[in-house]
Amino acid sequence: MDRTRLLDSGDEERFDRLTRLAQQSFGVLSAVISLIGDDRQFLKSFVGPLPRNVAREFSVCDTTLQAEGGLVVPDLGSDARFRDNPFVVGPPFVRFYAGLPLRGPGGWFVGSMCILDTEPRILGLEDRTLLQCLAQEAELELNRGT
Repeated sequence: MDRTRLLDSGDEERFDRLTRLAQQSFGVLSAVISLIGDDRQFLKSFVGPLPRNVAREFSVCDTTLQAEGGLVVPDLGSDARFRDNPFVVGPPFVRFYAGLPLRGPGGWFVGSMCILDTEPRILGLEDRTLLQCLAQEAELELNRGT
C-alpha cells in the first residue's frame, strides 16, 4: 500500500537534491530514496547505475525497514543475508550499504534513505550523523505530500 502517494511518481528536485548531496558527501557510487510497495521497491530518487524498480525480495532497503536504528553493512559480500543478492554478485556489484528507514504519513516505515558503493567500507560516527540528517530531510519531504 502506498501511504505516501509517491509510488511511481516522477522525478522531483526536493528529493533529487538530497540524493545528489549524499552521493557527493560520501563519495559513493549511489544514493537512494526508496519507497517499498507490496512486492517491489521503487526508487523515488537515485544517483548511480540502479534500476528504478526492484523486486522486494532483492531489496536491501526492505531489510532496513525492520531495523529502526538503520542498517549498515560494511561488506554485503560477506553477509549471509545479502551475499547472493543479484546486485552484489552482478552489476553494479554493490558491496557497501548504509540506510535509514523513513516514516511516512501515520508513522509507518515506507522506505529508506541509503548510500551504496562497490567497495567495502566502514561508516564512522560523523558520517552516520550526516546520513541521519539527510534521512530526516527526506522524511520531511515524504510527509509534505505531493
